[in-house]
Amino acid sequence: MIINKDNIRFGATDLLLVAAAALYAFGIKLWFPVCETGETVMACHWAGRALFAASLLFAGTALLHLFVPDGKMKAGMDIPLAGLSVLIMLIPGRVIAVCGMPGMACRSGTQPWSIGFGAALFVLSLADLFFYLSREFAGRHARKG
Repeated sequence: MIINKDNIRFGATDLLLVAAAALYAFGIKLWFPVCETGETVMACHWAGRALFAASLLFAGTALLHLFVPDGKMKAGMDIPLAGLSVLIMLIPGRVIAVCGMPGMACRSGTQPWSIGFGAALFVLSLADLFFYLSREFAGRHARKG
């Protein structure tokens, strides 16, 4: 068995990653969705779909990260989480265009929500990475004897 329930230990950053990822995934669908589709499908529709897919991937990885017992593996999982958070920041407006008018939902809601939450997820990922790396280096350089 890969995951031993007796060895599962997680900290505040692990829980914050899962909570923030779930909040972002729900937020992109419920509170800050992209513009509604009418007769034509606008580019922001595809940005919304890509953001939701990236948020689900982030949330799934963060949830798996919660149950991994090894600190080195957790640190290794934080690197793609940081990359995914940068992707979340870049999708609306950089990777996939959003509407040009400032009053549109994608421009006034989805884009700032994604940039702000992507930055928060990036900081959380790096904080978790440094936490596990510092524990690993502290254990390796401890005095023996």
